[in-house]
Amino acid sequence: MCLSIKEALQKAASFLHLKEVENSRTEAEILLAFLVQKERIYFYSHAEEELSRETWDAYRSLVERRGAREPLAYLTGEKEFMGITFSINEGVLIPRPETEHLVEAVLYWVDSHIERKEKELQIIDLGTGCGNIALSLLVFLPSSRVTGIDIEEKAVALTRHNAVRLGVDKRLKLYRGKYWEDLEEQDFRFHVIVSNPPYIPTSSLSFLSAEVCREPRSALDGGEDGLRAYREIFSRVSSYLCSPGLLALEVGMGQAKAVCQMAEFIPGFFQKKEIRKDYAGIERLVLFERGTPDGL
Repeated sequence: MCLSIKEALQKAASFLHLKEVENSRTEAEILLAFLVQKERIYFYSHAEEELSRETWDAYRSLVERRGAREPLAYLTGEKEFMGITFSINEGVLIPRPETEHLVEAVLYWVDSHIERKEKELQIIDLGTGCGNIALSLLVFLPSSRVTGIDIEEKAVALTRHNAVRLGVDKRLKLYRGKYWEDLEEQDFRFHVIVSNPPYIPTSSLSFLSAEVCREPRSALDGGEDGLRAYREIFSRVSSYLCSPGLLALEVGMGQAKAVCQMAEFIPGFFQKKEIRKDYAGIERLVLFERGTPDGL
């Protein structure tokens, strides 16, 4: 059976639509583009070109896996974030577009508060995943050095792979551990502490989409109230944040105020706190600033 590109895409899009996959036509094109290593625009000028039997069989297999709700990023092995393509594999959280707000907030703060750009900027990413936050900061802040820590060995290995591919590995330190645990015996101080920790309440995990349920539970489960990771972060943040310094956190829906209240257990440590919304109007970021010693 030989199908043209046009026919193959029509069949794939129809199948994905029946399986209630959103943006079925776009995803059908992405999967075929990945398989044949072409840009999607190629299909519009070569619509009548026939696919080989081997290509069609491989494409059909990918489409069927997507119809079974296997995440698109796991099928293609990549995900774009901040204009950078990151390698992705199963067992690691897939970067979300809303997390770009977190990186942008850090970049803006550094530009506004760190006057000596030649000074070596120290940043730590708690729960680094595939490295999308840590490595994006390394790319956009050439004077920075970033420490990444994650409890999952798969995440640490994938971040290292992405760092080498992006050419920023010489400015990256990686540790396997849970937040501050591997730093306890070392004298680390950071200008920026950033994290997108697990924040979904345990009771809500069963209501997640089939795709999200394929992602690692450790990167999603925030405990009974979804705030467990934030408590751990605040438990030692005063030992590691420089002055001036920024603690930048992504939070789940309805969690921003509760996370802000945690700062009150460190009286006088932060001089400013701010809640920012994402494009959907959801309170998504909480930023805590530590001023210079004289308050300027």
